[in-house]
Formats: sequence, C-alpha cells, structure tokens
Amino acid sequence: MKAFEISFFTLIRRLGYGLTSAMMLAVFPLQQYANAQSNEDGAIYEVSVFDVPGATLTQLLDITAKGTVAGGYENGSGHHGFVLGKSGLQTVDFPGSNDTDVIGINIRGDFVGAYYDSAGNQQGFRSVGGTLQPFGYPGSLAGFPRSINTRGDIVGGYFDSASAGHGFSYIDGNFAQIDFPGATLTDVFSINEARDIVGVYTLPDGSNHGFTLMDGAFQTIDIPGATQILLTRNNDAGSIVGDYKDGTSHVTHGFLWKDGKVSIIDGPASSFTRLRGINGREMIVGWFIDGAGVTHSLKARRKDD
Repeated sequence: MKAFEISFFTLIRRLGYGLTSAMMLAVFPLQQYANAQSNEDGAIYEVSVFDVPGATLTQLLDITAKGTVAGGYENGSGHHGFVLGKSGLQTVDFPGSNDTDVIGINIRGDFVGAYYDSAGNQQGFRSVGGTLQPFGYPGSLAGFPRSINTRGDIVGGYFDSASAGHGFSYIDGNFAQIDFPGATLTDVFSINEARDIVGVYTLPDGSNHGFTLMDGAFQTIDIPGATQILLTRNNDAGSIVGDYKDGTSHVTHGFLWKDGKVSIIDGPASSFTRLRGINGREMIVGWFIDGAGVTHSLKARRKDD
C-alpha cells in the first residue's frame, strides 16, 4: 500500500479508493457531538459518516461551493479516485495505474491528484476540461498537487534532487518554489480564490507549524499544546481546517480555525481525525479512523446552520 495523503512530515495511512459508476455512497445517520472545553465559540457540529459500499477505506479530501466532493476509496480492485456531485459518481483512474486519488477540486470540476505508475513512482496529475494530464514541479524527484482554484492556480509539495522538501505554486502558468523562512521543510496544501495559501513547515529543531501566505507575507498558526499541526484547506472567508496532535493525550483531532478561534471536530470514537476540505458555506469534509482501525469519510457542519 502507498500513501498519497501525507505531509512531508508524517506518513499516515493509505489514501486510495475505488468505485464503479453504478455505486452510490451509503449515508449513515447523523451523529451530533461537541467538545465544549475546546470549542472556543461554543459551537456544536453535526457529523455524517459514510462509506463506499464494499470499501475497506473511504476518505473525502475536498468539497466545492456546490457541494461536489472528491476523494478516494480502497477495495479489492485497487485504489481509485472519485468525484461525486449532482450528476453522480465519476471514477478517476490515471491511465496505467491502479493507485489514484483525487485530492483537490474547484467549482468548475477541474481537479488535481496523485497516482503511482507501473514502476512504483509517485506522480501528480491534473484534469482540466475532462482531460487527465501529468502535472508536477519541473525537475522534482517526487511530489504532487493538492489544491486548484477556479482560476486554475495550483499548489502542492515536492522533493528536489537533493531530497529536500518544498512547497510550490503554479499561478498564471508559472511555477514558483515556496519555502518558509528558516525552515528545513515546507509543504503547501491549499490556495483559495484570493490566492491565499496555507501549509506547514518544519524548523531545524524538528518542530512543525502551520502557516498562511497572503500577499507575500507569511504568518505562523499554532495550537497551544499541540506537538504536530497540519493546515489542509482554506476557504475564501479565511476559515481553515486541518488537524493537530495533542501533546498530552496523543490523540489527533480535526479542527476549524476561524477568526482566531479553534473548534474541534472529530469523527465518532476516533483517535485520529483529519479534516481536508471546507467550502464557503463551511461545509467540511475529511476522514477518521475508528476504534477498530477502519477509515471512514465524514461531512460536518455547524448545527445552527
């Protein structure tokens, strides 16, 4: 098994998933919960949990303003990306690969992702106008895109020929390397319509931190007590989702960062939750690992919405 859903800091579980066009997602009853001591705005979030029928692993990785979702699942036939919207389910398999994931999607339906080729090499791709095209930072050793906005701007991460990790942007047809000042490793996860960027970086002491990059200025985002943090997606209102590892309990929580306040959003009975997408209506998607070690996808939204 190979993992696309990684930062360059943490290799976590497998990301893949596969479906035929006739399959539908099975939606389980809403489960409502709150972590009052940690949700600084007192919010309660409703969470719907669902899996692809027959899948051993299901994950959602992005959501558009229209509610179209993208991600992947895993079953006996391999790891397949998918897009699910009003027109139904679209399976995405990069030609020649049985290990594909759709990681980011925009409102036009253009998407980006990653796959492994027959030689076991990790590659990136984009789909624009329905055509799958290889896509990656020029000269990179490995890496892939993670986010695409309506303008077609793309961001992601890569390793160079010296195995150093960098973020990158592709804006107006031009690639640019992104490195947080003083960091030994930088990874970029998301770009919104205003071209605000979020990502993570590692310092020489091994600590990792989240960051935003707006109008050329970096800003660090940390959560007190966290030993690891990942910022994975930002919307146009400046809300950010991601996850962090609690330094005391060692549980990894999903979180929403909004106006400087943090709300924890976890999957039911989960010790690991990762939030991966948020749209302008603050509909949130992600995935979590349950007590039996099974990975499920989730949608969340504020109860009073």
